[in-house]
Amino acid sequence: MSGVRALSLVVVTVLVGPWLGAARAWGSAWSTSEEIRLGRRFELQARARLPLVSDVEVLEYVNRIGGRIVAVLGSQPIPYRFYVTRDGRVNAFAVPGGVIYVNAGLLLRAESDDEVAGVLGHEIAHIHSHHLARQQEATQLLNYTSLLGMLLSTVQPAVGAGAVALQAAKQLQYQREFEQEADYQGARFMREAGFDPRGMLQFFRKLAEDQRTSAAAATPYLLSHPLTEVRLSNLESLLREHGWERAQERPPNLLLARVQVRLRTLLEPAGDVVEWYRRRVHDQPTDPTRHYLLGLALLFAGQPDLATNAFEKARELGLGNVEREMGRAWLARREPAKAVEWLRRAVQVDPQDAVAHYELAQALRGVGDEVAAELALDRAVALVPNFEEATQALGTLAGRRGEEAKGLYYLGRAAYLRGDLEQALRYWERALPLWPEDSERGVEIREVLVELRSMRR
Repeated sequence: MSGVRALSLVVVTVLVGPWLGAARAWGSAWSTSEEIRLGRRFELQARARLPLVSDVEVLEYVNRIGGRIVAVLGSQPIPYRFYVTRDGRVNAFAVPGGVIYVNAGLLLRAESDDEVAGVLGHEIAHIHSHHLARQQEATQLLNYTSLLGMLLSTVQPAVGAGAVALQAAKQLQYQREFEQEADYQGARFMREAGFDPRGMLQFFRKLAEDQRTSAAAATPYLLSHPLTEVRLSNLESLLREHGWERAQERPPNLLLARVQVRLRTLLEPAGDVVEWYRRRVHDQPTDPTRHYLLGLALLFAGQPDLATNAFEKARELGLGNVEREMGRAWLARREPAKAVEWLRRAVQVDPQDAVAHYELAQALRGVGDEVAAELALDRAVALVPNFEEATQALGTLAGRRGEEAKGLYYLGRAAYLRGDLEQALRYWERALPLWPEDSERGVEIREVLVELRSMRR
């Protein structure tokens, strides 16, 4: 086995190549550029190795919250990126260079945007304060190569042996003062971003209670982020000292509930998920939101006829903005003309809804209007550049319509987004001669090709 895919299978023995030259000890000072290189190298490995969630609504939810917090930091040399792993355990981890991974299990355990923001604020603070770099400089435990492999094992223990992952988590465990600093800074960042800092304390207390009632709950998040009563008490004192309290509780956020439906259908048997939401409707049959969430579960479970009925019931009970879901359900029922009607309304209601534009494109292709479909895909990708499904569809459609340069570019980008780096390399090598050297895409393709080719050495 050779090439990028073979390289991605190596967990601990990662080639550094031209990124930093020879592997170096961490005892000497890190530069920000070196942290960024580490994060970028890790990110490329993770795309090919970790079971990442590609659903755009899940990713946009996490990126929206994380982006709001990063925005309060002002101009930053480090580009922050957020990913969700398809893992039901509660975990989150920050990689130097701005890469943050959140397990699906953590999002399922959260009860509010504020709790999610508490975890992201804490992880952003670790990166902003260069905690892992400072810790490794002080202890000189690992060189660059070993750290990269340990980070991969810690974020997703299934990549390596369980014992290796456990040892990695212990070696990368943040020092007490770094955890406290990340609590303080993270709470301040999330407060400035408009979130309630009590969400951080609430979520951490929940994890601490899990740890008390079940030893298994201590892994994997609590291995690298140990919770003690002293730490929780200090955080509580901080909130009280600054008066960071809200006079009125926020109502539940439907976005988080939607994300949780999607994640549950990815991690659990579809029939069990549908039954769970059906019981909730039975308990409160006049609640339109419960009918809506049941409709989503049915739609994701491949039962669009029943999903349509649930969405209609939600509308009858007063819930608005269900046009997109009705359109998706009709599209799944192989009725593209009806789907176009609903999805056109959806993009009128919310022109910034990338998923609605993507689904509208699929419906337009179903009725034979490929010109309008390509325009809708262009809009979806412009709104969310990392929208893998829309990017793949745009590349395929552009190629079908004779736009070879555009088609190869987007097919390469789609392969890159899903972690198939070898295929991305092939597409972009074919695309490069078709773009002017000084064009934005020509420059982008050349830069990424240098990056991917370096991984083959």
